[in-house]
Amino acid sequence: MKQASREWYLKLREQLKGLGFKRSDADHKVFTKIIDGKLFVIAVYFSAFSGRIDDIKGKLSKHFEMKDLGEAK
Repeated sequence: MKQASREWYLKLREQLKGLGFKRSDADHKVFTKIIDGKLFVIAVYFSAFSGRIDDIKGKLSKHFEMKDLGEAK
């Protein structure tokens, strides 16, 4: 299972690189690209942390208007 996640990540990383995104040196799960002067950020996370993510989203939603679009597919 661990190997499957790694293979998926490597494939995603190569696709994002092909689209011109750069991987962050500080966090290898974050990819950025500037398009027409605007910063685009893609952050990759795995569902093993969904409980913590729900907690963080709940706390942030008390301070910011947010829309939860569900899991990325």
